[in-house]
This record gives sequence, structure tokens and C-alpha cells, in this order.
Amino acid sequence: MGCSSQKTVEKNKEVNSGYPVCIFTIPLTVDVNALLALNDDKLLLGGKEELQLFDGNNKTISEISKEHNGRINCLIKLSDGKIVSGGQDTTIKVWDIEQKKSIFTLNGHTSMIWDIKELPDNKIISASDDNTSKIWDLKSQKEICTLFASHRHVSAIVLLNNDKIILASGRQVILFNLKTKEQESCLDIKKGVWCLKLLSNGDVAAGLGNGLLYIISVTDELLIKTIFVQGHKKTINCIIELDNNKIVTCSDENDLILWDPNEPESMYLIKGHTDFVTYLCFISGKKFASVSRDNTLKIWE
Repeated sequence: MGCSSQKTVEKNKEVNSGYPVCIFTIPLTVDVNALLALNDDKLLLGGKEELQLFDGNNKTISEISKEHNGRINCLIKLSDGKIVSGGQDTTIKVWDIEQKKSIFTLNGHTSMIWDIKELPDNKIISASDDNTSKIWDLKSQKEICTLFASHRHVSAIVLLNNDKIILASGRQVILFNLKTKEQESCLDIKKGVWCLKLLSNGDVAAGLGNGLLYIISVTDELLIKTIFVQGHKKTINCIIELDNNKIVTCSDENDLILWDPNEPESMYLIKGHTDFVTYLCFISGKKFASVSRDNTLKIWE
């Protein structure tokens, strides 16, 4: 299966790093909804129920577990090396990957979990379709509190460096203080926000349900800095940032897009998949992975 990159706006300048090239493709036996890079050579794949391991050294995929009862939507690696997953079955699981088993399960959400982030002091925060964001203590293995409740689902979390977080909840992007547990700013956006990514310069990239990409500046309030009016036409599923500060997005479409956040008219189409792309994963430098409903995992560089 071929892979290529295509510049869609001829007047745009070439990006300094050139275009991502597909360096490896491997077929998948199940749909994959989440990816996590353990290192340069190994990726975790979250499937319909399956947690799998891709080994880039021998180009194989092996099953770790089927402990989730439904698709796995998010995967993170904790600072102590443990893995945390959240899924359609409303549970959060903490894993010992070397032992190929979960250590314990956190219950408390009443609908599927979309995002999880690690907090200091052995805690995590989750975002769910049950319209809440919850904080959990991994030492006691218990829910500490429901931090945020809304009449809209909570789809994404960004952690800032000053005890503040940003939540995507329906058509709102919300700046929230973890210490005071109070909302500090709210940005209303016409179309629902599906995913968020904290960029290296402190801005936040937001992927919308109508395919638009927003760059939001974060100070004492949230302000729209840039709107990319060309690009995807359908829901943006995932955003990653490469080491050259370029952004890559995927959506309910076949093609990825490479963006320069400082050039509103920049848009570079990355072709190769033949069905919509569900997830992206930054590996290192300018290397990243993608998975698609065409049942392939691709590595790009």
C-alpha cells in the first residue's frame, strides 16, 4: 500500500523538515482506537477489547489482554512506568505490561471514558461521556472527587504548568483551577470540540467536529489565536506535535494533514490510508504512527 505526501496549496512555503514519508505498514486484525509509544520500537494498541503490543524490531503484533469489555479509547504511560487505559466499558485499568495483566480497576464513571492524564502525587484525571471529569488516587485505588460536571460530554483534558487544566466539553473549552476547583474562563465555539493538544509554546490546539483546527492562546483567559479555515471536512480525532513544532492531525477521512501553527494558510496533505484514521501517536523527533479503519498501522517519518 503506497504512502505519499501532497502539498495542497501551491503558494505555501516548503516546511523545513520536508514531508512525512511512510516508512513501514503492518496489517491489523482488529480495529484500533488508541496508540501509545512505549519507546522508539514498541507501541501499545488499544482495540475493540484487545490491548496489543507492536514490536518494531521484529515487526510483529502480540496480544497482551482482553480485560476491557469494549473498545479502548485512551492509553497513557505514568511516570513510574505503569500504563493506564480507559474505555467504552466505563472502567479505568492500571497495567503492568511486562506481566501482561491489569493491576487494578477503577470504577465510578457511568459512560465511556475518552481521555486520561496523570496528575502529581500519584493521581490521575479522567474525562467521560457521562458529562464529568473525575480525579482518582492510585495509591488508595479510589475516586477522590468529581472535579467537573456539565450537561455535555467531556472529551479531552490538557494539563497546564500552574495547577490549571483545560477541558473540552461539547462546544466549550474551559480553563479550570485544580486548587480552587473553580472555572476561570470559558470559550464558546460554534462546533463541538473533540480533541485538545498542549503545544510546546503554551498554546492549545483544538480539533472540532466540523474538521476545523483552532489554535487557542492561554493566559488568564482563553482566546482564539488562529483558525485554519481549510483542511479536514469531518471530525478531527487526534492532534500531535512533532519536534519541529509542526502539527499533524487525523480525522474521519483518509488523509492526515501537516500544519505550521504560525502559517494560517499552511496545509500539507499526507496520503496513504484508504479509510478514516482513528488515532495518531508521536514516537520521537519527526517520527509518528497512525492507525486507520483500513486495518493498517503506519509509521511515518
